Amino acid sequence: MKRLFALLSILVIVSMLAACGGTTAPTAAPTAAATAAAATEVPATPEVTTACEDDQYGCVTVGANEPIRVAYMMVLSGADASLGNDTKYGVEIAIDDKGGTLLGHQIELVGEDTLCSAEGGQTAAQKLSTDPKLVAVVGTSCSSEARAALPVMCAAGIPMISASNTAPDLTAADRPADYWCYMRTAHNDLVQGAAMAKFAYDSLGVRKAATIHDGSLYADKLQQVFAEEFTKMGGTITAQEATTPETVDMKPMLTRIAATGPEFIYYPIFIAAGGNITAQAKEVPGLETVKLSGADGIFSPDFLKAAGDARWACTGRALTFLLLAAATQTFWSSTRKSPAQHHWLRSTPTPTTQLTSSLPRSRRQPFSKPMAH
Repeated sequence: MKRLFALLSILVIVSMLAACGGTTAPTAAPTAAATAAAATEVPATPEVTTACEDDQYGCVTVGANEPIRVAYMMVLSGADASLGNDTKYGVEIAIDDKGGTLLGHQIELVGEDTLCSAEGGQTAAQKLSTDPKLVAVVGTSCSSEARAALPVMCAAGIPMISASNTAPDLTAADRPADYWCYMRTAHNDLVQGAAMAKFAYDSLGVRKAATIHDGSLYADKLQQVFAEEFTKMGGTITAQEATTPETVDMKPMLTRIAATGPEFIYYPIFIAAGGNITAQAKEVPGLETVKLSGADGIFSPDFLKAAGDARWACTGRALTFLLLAAATQTFWSSTRKSPAQHHWLRSTPTPTTQLTSSLPRSRRQPFSKPMAH
């Protein structure tokens, strides 16, 4: 049975309707006591009661002086912290663009570090899902985090929208039923992996390729899509190796790959491991002229520092220059820092704006518990 839930529905109270317009006879000024009472009490109208009772997950009730609470779930520490930190900055910029308020309420931003791991995603979800005042979540950073977090967040009726998850199964037609509360604005790896396979085969003219993943849902799915598409075109996958995000010495693995004779290596992993592979590959006999390629997970100045002067290619979303320049300028004005991962900074205000723009919509739209205020 298809779930149709209210998308943060707004049930306007009588006092707000009066404030919005209409010609009425003048009334005496309210007393201080009456004003204080009105500021702390929300009329229990039949409409509010019915909406909350009808919805499976109930309502988030926002009092007159209370903020509307939104959360982030992102990797904020470790070698891949720039991915989550820039995404978090994008959320903050989107909130600032709305003046920090929505529907007469302050927007309160809370969040958790998800560590770019399944364990981190599950722990963050378990903490945030118990908050009865939480309206929605922007996140996660990594697809493995999302896979672990979704059953918890969806069971609580809290919607999630990500700017950077790309694993195909998260939004597939046959995805698990307990992923129902999830949306994303990022591209799908079915598109990105196929694009790199076409580039390698048609543009670079290579016919033998190897892949590396780091055990994450994101990397494993993306390299598999590349391998399947490259093979369909007539290419040969000589090796499909795995490493870990913490591995520093990549030479044993790279030596095994060199023995298979690839012309091209695709490793859609994250910053630290990607930098180590790129820097060390040129030192492995047999890989001196092999072409190297990553994906959007390493699109960062931190990766460029780690990789040194090695040549490489990268897939990811198209970067529109004017949008990127505007986002970077806003980021600098707000933080006095240069963003480490410009494309995630540019894309993150989108899911945040979508969430906040959805608040005033009417009931019976998919994906979250309603909000009464």
